[in-house]
Amino acid sequence: MRLMLVALAALLLAVAPAQAGDQDTIEVTAKLVEIPGKFPPDDLYDYAYVMKYKVQGGKLDKKTILVAHYKPRRARKKIKDQMKKHVGGKLKKFKQGDVHVMTLDPNLQKIWQGAVIDDFFASDRKSTRYWCLKVDPKK
Repeated sequence: MRLMLVALAALLLAVAPAQAGDQDTIEVTAKLVEIPGKFPPDDLYDYAYVMKYKVQGGKLDKKTILVAHYKPRRARKKIKDQMKKHVGGKLKKFKQGDVHVMTLDPNLQKIWQGAVIDDFFASDRKSTRYWCLKVDPKK
């Protein structure tokens, strides 16, 4: 079932219009409220994993957002492959309940065309999936 959702999400993202590509990146401080399921092993394939956050402050204050992170099993600084230019920050591990400071791009498909594990897709197809360019723990 999960593989089918991943394939469907990837297909829809690939054909979705690139309307958000002209928007600027945004900076948010947000609490990680849900990591659905378990991260797959990194050695199987490259993927982005969608997690749910609650924004704290700014123009998106108290909004729930969905954020895609590339290979979340790895510390951000240990990403050394072709995605290094699109992934950064000091975060070592994703843990539900932690607060992160993130730089986000509202057009995920502009940066990532690979597999997307999005367990929220079945219940929420309309919300923007942000690509996380940089994530740091809140100090």
